[in-house]
Amino acid sequence: MDSDSRKPALQLTEGGPLYRIEKRLKFIRERSPQVLTVAGLSILVTWVPLFLLSAAQGSAYHTTTVMVPFLRDFATYTRFLIAMPILILAETFLGPRLAKAAEFFVTSGLVLEKDYTRFDAAVERGLRLRDSTVAELLLVAGSYAISLTALHSMAVHAATWSASYSGAGFRLTWAGWWLVGFCAPFLNFLLLRWVWRLFLWGQFLWSMNKLDLQLFPPHPDESGGLGFIGRAQQFFGIILFGYSAATAGVLADTVIYDKVPLQHFAGPLVAYVVIAVGIVIAPLLVFAVRMHETKIHGLYQYSSLATSYTSAFHHRWINKDPEASEPLLGTSDIQSLADLGNSFGFIKGMDDLPMNPRTPIHLALACLIPMAPLLLIVIPLKEMVKLLFKAVL
Repeated sequence: MDSDSRKPALQLTEGGPLYRIEKRLKFIRERSPQVLTVAGLSILVTWVPLFLLSAAQGSAYHTTTVMVPFLRDFATYTRFLIAMPILILAETFLGPRLAKAAEFFVTSGLVLEKDYTRFDAAVERGLRLRDSTVAELLLVAGSYAISLTALHSMAVHAATWSASYSGAGFRLTWAGWWLVGFCAPFLNFLLLRWVWRLFLWGQFLWSMNKLDLQLFPPHPDESGGLGFIGRAQQFFGIILFGYSAATAGVLADTVIYDKVPLQHFAGPLVAYVVIAVGIVIAPLLVFAVRMHETKIHGLYQYSSLATSYTSAFHHRWINKDPEASEPLLGTSDIQSLADLGNSFGFIKGMDDLPMNPRTPIHLALACLIPMAPLLLIVIPLKEMVKLLFKAVL
């Protein structure tokens, strides 16, 4: 089978019950999802109704009636105007790149023709799980479970746009019911669906690792030819950015309205970044043993080759017969020696994971950048500018 004629292998974002509903509603036409329309619609069915309902009950902007009015709740902006659209728009960036990475296993020659059947089986398994109605219903159930758990643990000691408080406890407002009944579960669903897609991608990579992959130790990507996987994995940083934006809004509310010092969250934030980056990188671990073995085997092979070549080079040009008149200038021996050194350097530079060493840093930044505005709560903008100038100068 001609690998160049194969179709894109694994479209993780183009399937599932919700995708089929969007297709019926003409939000998706000929493999061209109208993500901007969907993102805009998500705002119309979440943030806009929350505003209208809170305004109807006088809790949208009057600070005299509630401690936290809707328009001064940072979480409503970061969750429904930033995080939710990002999780939807991410399908445009992440879906095609994962599909291209899956296809590259074949087009690059990493997968031999004898393994095409097993490759196709891995793709079909991933697509079948992607389209599973049961799986998506479980995601919906999980989304509501998270929202109900958050509601049960909610500690309300003053009136807000989403809940009123009395001695008997708190009571949800109209907007609060819409938040708990639809908005929060929908946001949770979008996030859990990306976690599910990450799992499917990891399962596909696990299947690829079981094939007879043709890894080459001196490959310039210093990953034996698997560097493209790490590059694709970096795009999950978009998801981390969206989730962190939602989290930043919640933290801002806690610091400003509950008077909890921002420093109190330093430890949890570090743990969050480590765990989030670890979850995204985890699928790459399936190649760790194989890449380590490839590196060791390559070092032995090229060390033996280097010994033979440098020995011959030394005898020809250093221990040569003084009467020999062969000129060094113009010979290809020097270039060959340099090429051999470069190949050996690529092998020595191989890591046990198919990714650039800067990948964890990029993912960590995706987690931290949305949190940066929180510093303005502790340090006034004027002071922040002064500190930046001092750091630069």
